[in-house]
Amino acid sequence: MGNLETSWWEPAFLTTKVLESNNCNLNSRSNTVHQYAAIVVNQPIEDQRRFLDILAGATLTVFADGAANYVKDLKLTESEDDRLIPDFICGDLDSINPEVRDYYEKKGSKVIQDPDQYSSDLTKSLKCVRTHAESLELQLNANQPNKSPTPLTHTVIIGGIGGRFDQGFSQLHHLYKASTETLLPNGQLFLVNPQSICFLLNKGMNKISTPVGRGLFAENVGIIPIGRPAMITTSGLEWDVTDWYTEFGGQMSTSNHIKSDTIEIETSER
Repeated sequence: MGNLETSWWEPAFLTTKVLESNNCNLNSRSNTVHQYAAIVVNQPIEDQRRFLDILAGATLTVFADGAANYVKDLKLTESEDDRLIPDFICGDLDSINPEVRDYYEKKGSKVIQDPDQYSSDLTKSLKCVRTHAESLELQLNANQPNKSPTPLTHTVIIGGIGGRFDQGFSQLHHLYKASTETLLPNGQLFLVNPQSICFLLNKGMNKISTPVGRGLFAENVGIIPIGRPAMITTSGLEWDVTDWYTEFGGQMSTSNHIKSDTIEIETSER
């Protein structure tokens, strides 16, 4: 498959155990090893504790339009509520309740309205992250002059692959768009829901940190050729394959099991 650069993935930073060990709690917005932006999409919030942990550990937070309604409806303590004020609320703003918008604006959130009907609220929110990430990185680095630069390395979409079926496919579509469009964020993009973490593998070798255990990952994993057919070779799974052709309507690796703290997947396509 050529001598492409190896891509390293560490999705375990989004697991309960790692979030807690990094002090990603509601006492402070901590600067963890992974500087990430969090986007909350307009979906019901199913796992409130994990949602709070992920959002509290984020360096930059964006609510996509009506997502603000769901967050405001959570039963939070005053301290929790104050710590979860988003930096931005982005979208065409046809879903956010006026009183919710007013509440967050008074708390300091910046509301950005984009009336473009040919892009989704998620697209608008991703563009917002890209627009404001560079200025935020400069601010972070100015506050820590003796440390190496700390760019935003990840964007986490909370509520990804949930709700309506068409919206779930739209979110998968954004994984591809973010890899090719300069207006969308740099770095790795993760879709997160209470059951899964989803991301787009790069062409070539991918090495993924996959610790299994309580508060970490369950053993289940799938490799889905959503964009186009691909040839894959894997290592670290219960059912590894070599030069294995996978496509919709043909062979697919679903319900496989993680058997190593690091799995390797080499693929001929993104």
